[in-house]
Amino acid sequence: MREAVRQESARERERSREARLAAAQRALATAEASTGLRQRLTGVTTLASAASGPVPPPSSTVPPELLLPLPAGVETLLPWGGLRRGSAIQVSGSRSVLLALAAAAANAPGLDLWCAVVAMPDVGLAAAAEAGLDLNRTVVVPKPGPDAPAVLGALIDGFDVVVLGRCPALTDADRRSAGHRLRHREAVLLSGDVWPGAHAVLEVGERSWFGVGAGDGVLTGREATITGYARGLGQPRQVRVRMGADGDLAPIGVDARLSQGEGEIHELDLARAG
Repeated sequence: MREAVRQESARERERSREARLAAAQRALATAEASTGLRQRLTGVTTLASAASGPVPPPSSTVPPELLLPLPAGVETLLPWGGLRRGSAIQVSGSRSVLLALAAAAANAPGLDLWCAVVAMPDVGLAAAAEAGLDLNRTVVVPKPGPDAPAVLGALIDGFDVVVLGRCPALTDADRRSAGHRLRHREAVLLSGDVWPGAHAVLEVGERSWFGVGAGDGVLTGREATITGYARGLGQPRQVRVRMGADGDLAPIGVDARLSQGEGEIHELDLARAG
């Protein structure tokens, strides 16, 4: 019975893809005239149906078709073992990590997922491509302006992964409404700014560069520690990653749990976010 429900849910998502994208394109066309929207849809007007679902995590109570992949190592920082559809994730401290997470999710094997980058005026198509996003399935809305709530709502309706920067035009009520819309449309929001009610918070810190020698050489990448806080995760978890020049993330060490004291401190922060 459960398998039949899952299959019907998957078929319903496939049937709604074309309608969702058409609605988003109409909203984006209006936004382009008033806010300077840059987009690259290359004439494509429909989304291809999913050929197969993403690879499920080793253990999760979330149905596999509701999970999108994350870079290796990062999936250990979330309680679902992947990026759950319908969730909002706050990523603090690194635009590169934010975009890398979006690229990993949007490039899920066997799926033609679309991504929107909103309210990040310093991120253009070149930066999106460098992060690994497919420009044929990516739109960029650098300045949504005063119509930000309507633009964000349209993007959640039409796109699978939405990356959001700092957007003062959004009120707390707008964000709550977006959260309801995310759950209904089964989209994913990755916010580079504080997002009240986020299902999880990923903080990037302790960064260092590598590639230089004793006074010579060229910087070729960075290392950083990502700490994950989430309801249902228990104690916060950490992973050390290496960020290459191509935007890829590779784990180089994992610390599954932090001290009890650190966890208690950040639980207060997560409670304020919620």
